[in-house]
Amino acid sequence: MKPVYYNNIEFQEILQKVEELVQQAEQSPSEETKALITSVMKYFDLMHREPLARLMHLIESSHPELKEKMKHDYTIKTLLSLYDFQP
Repeated sequence: MKPVYYNNIEFQEILQKVEELVQQAEQSPSEETKALITSVMKYFDLMHREPLARLMHLIESSHPELKEKMKHDYTIKTLLSLYDFQP
């Protein structure tokens, strides 16, 4: 699969759309739908948090200089911030 690269503006638009969709889901009149969406979001978070923690550990132990470079990439910095990692 060919990687997709978005510029910072496009990535910000993606983040905004996700925020809008989450807000719409939270406003759903169906408690069952809200519970399902909350559960999906929780497991989506867990599915990504563990591999990111392992990646950060590898970077910190093997290539600590990469942490400094990651601070300057908006999308990487944003992702790590979403998962409570600071590059």
